[in-house]
Amino acid sequence: MPFYITSLRAQRWGSAACRRIIGAACVLLLLGGCSAIVPAYNNAPFIVHWWLDGYADFDAAQSARVKTDLAQLHAWHRKEDLPRIAQMLQTMQAAVPGELRPEQICAWYGEGLDYARALAQRSAPALAATVPSLKPAQAEHVRRELAKSAKTWRAKWLEARPSEQIDERLDKALDNVKTWYGSVSTAQSALLRSQLEATPYDTATGWTELQRRHTDIVETIETLRGQTPQRAQPAIEALLERSLISPDPAYRAYMERIVSSDCAHLAEFHATSSPGQRRHFSEKLAAYGRDVQRLAAQLP
Repeated sequence: MPFYITSLRAQRWGSAACRRIIGAACVLLLLGGCSAIVPAYNNAPFIVHWWLDGYADFDAAQSARVKTDLAQLHAWHRKEDLPRIAQMLQTMQAAVPGELRPEQICAWYGEGLDYARALAQRSAPALAATVPSLKPAQAEHVRRELAKSAKTWRAKWLEARPSEQIDERLDKALDNVKTWYGSVSTAQSALLRSQLEATPYDTATGWTELQRRHTDIVETIETLRGQTPQRAQPAIEALLERSLISPDPAYRAYMERIVSSDCAHLAEFHATSSPGQRRHFSEKLAAYGRDVQRLAAQLP
């Protein structure tokens, strides 16, 4: 959901394990489900290739194969997923003029996660065709890039003072509120801050999970180098699933608390919104829905 997704990105998507190394699935989902920018979606294969190449440093043959596979994945997503995303946006648009229940919001979040899991699994054959071909130098390149992203994450979240973290999240939350609701009152800004302060974030827990994911990626790449795509695919599928749903029960429980808290907070915030703010929210969803329908129909 709109502005509270900032907190979830910081804890889950911000790990870069999903966003970059298995970025084909996640980026295409985000461009298809959360962005109304038609050119960005239409150029998604190029964007994702550039993103992955920054981590793996593909050679010419690998690059050509990845481009072909991403084009096929993009065509599948346009045909199969965009109509479902358009329907989800219509459902949300019909709901936002009224009150929103936490369980309703969490159901939308769960539906979005289901899209991500389906798209990740759809991308597995393409990744299985490329990952085993990575050379030792390329595997080391992946490891170094992951280490750099981890260092950035650590400086931004783990080493920042709690007040600095709250200020960072609040700035992003306010930006998102203005995007979706059009405006934010002084009282609503104060509510957002109090909600962020009450949310059970634990950057140490997020850091531990980020390290687990990065280690998982590096070890999986090393294990699969030289394997056939057929033998590699089950391991890739498992890696993608672990990147979206952590195998650590403590972290899963932690994320359930975060998501539950965010759903309750969004419902609470929405209850303070004016008819004009809700109308802006509904119109924004409608505009996104029209863009998704245009994309599904391959219209310019």
